Amino acid sequence: MATISMPVPARGRKWDLSKRYRDHGHVLVGAVGVVAAIGIWQLTGLFMNPIFVSTPSAVVRALAHIIASGALPSAFLRSLLEMLGGLLAATLVGVGVGLLMGRVRLVEKALDPLVALGNATPTIALLPVMEVWFGFGTTARVAFIMVIAVWPILVNTYAGVRTARSRLTDVGKAFGLSPWRQTWKIYFPASMPYILVGMRISLAVGAVGMILGGQEVGQAGLGGLTEVYAEYSQTSDLIAAIITTTGLAMLMFLGLRIVRDRAFPWIAATSAGRRR
Repeated sequence: MATISMPVPARGRKWDLSKRYRDHGHVLVGAVGVVAAIGIWQLTGLFMNPIFVSTPSAVVRALAHIIASGALPSAFLRSLLEMLGGLLAATLVGVGVGLLMGRVRLVEKALDPLVALGNATPTIALLPVMEVWFGFGTTARVAFIMVIAVWPILVNTYAGVRTARSRLTDVGKAFGLSPWRQTWKIYFPASMPYILVGMRISLAVGAVGMILGGQEVGQAGLGGLTEVYAEYSQTSDLIAAIITTTGLAMLMFLGLRIVRDRAFPWIAATSAGRRR
């Protein structure tokens, strides 16, 4: 039996288009903004010295060249491994100390002034100390990333445990859990949103530490690459290396989000970005 398709009323089409714009309009506007910025950047090549600012087309050619030469892949891999090592150490120390401070009052009182002092210290100034302690190799760079990235994780973990402590103290007692099981079953899961926020901040500051460490300690990785290109005024290569550094940070942000969505779906489901 043949079916007759009814035409969609004009008002219905208008509402449908409006809904699509609300759902995807921000993506379209963002894409237009990026294209416009790249176009303006390209036009600057008509009247500005390429030493001061390169153009997107020149940067793309430079990026292809340093990838083909092998300089960028090796630097990227080295920086990625150093970032992962430093952030892993920062996470273990930050989460461990933060949980300990939140659960043991004596430790909280003893370490609170030291944590406040360390968090207020400009950690960039500690880079020469890392060189004195660990030399001019990979260990010094990883240690510097760890030192610069540990504070956001530690402070956020401590804040998460304190928040859970004010609301969930009676839960563990009601179920007869030991202090260790309370920490593992109640306080650690309750602090996880705070820990993930701290890790996200640490990724950003860790990327800064990775670049500074590569520039100042042995000129290695992406930081060393940017230092070399800057010394020889290779602007196109320099911008290509900087863009690659941004790409590395964004890749790690994506990895953290995937871990959050896979391992802690309840956080993703209740986050502000997922609410309707």
